Amino acid sequence: MNQLCRQTMVAAALAVLGSVSSSAWADSYTIDFKTFFNTATADNPFDTKTLNYSVAKLTISDLAGGNGVQLALQHNSHTFAALSSAGNFVDVLWLKGPSGTLGNLSGASLAAGAGYSATPIVKDIGYAYTWNLDFAGSSLAEGQSAVLTLTGAGLSAATLTTIAQQTPIMLSLGNVGGTYGLAALGNTVNFVGGAPVLVTAVPEPASYALMGLGLVGLVWARRRQAA
Repeated sequence: MNQLCRQTMVAAALAVLGSVSSSAWADSYTIDFKTFFNTATADNPFDTKTLNYSVAKLTISDLAGGNGVQLALQHNSHTFAALSSAGNFVDVLWLKGPSGTLGNLSGASLAAGAGYSATPIVKDIGYAYTWNLDFAGSSLAEGQSAVLTLTGAGLSAATLTTIAQQTPIMLSLGNVGGTYGLAALGNTVNFVGGAPVLVTAVPEPASYALMGLGLVGLVWARRRQAA
């Protein structure tokens, strides 16, 4: 009878641990914005240039419990050409993904009209985006950050970064000067994000609880067996 009890406990503990599937782990990805489309070059509208420094960095993480993602955008302090001593600011962050609701958690404020568009917005070399995360004025200046949320069915870090491999996430940098800052283009240059990099996945709180129950069960069964 005791042997049967121990076997049952071990089986139950393994089942609990096995129930912590990959879907219970919150993915997190980072994307650096180093490459931009130089639309200011009149003789070559598709001219590109790769910079040796990161203008901005985006982290996309699954929200606890699923049903959305958190976007943490950091505008780095850099030396890209600026129109004035105020430096550059992030005008818009462009993404392609399922529909949902946009929320602003902290940092730079959003402009009116920011959010999802059922009609894709076509940008450089034909990339079409469904999300325009438009920041108000110069609120996302160099050294500033913003934390946003996109909530809705089908919105996950894995989904957005998979789509980004075909339609790269784009960032519009404003108050651009020098060779690239044409008034006709609103003194804006579009930067394209690099390949998403997966950060170590982190279990959600509920997963920690399940894992704990499973481990407790295994320890109890081993102690009973040793007794």
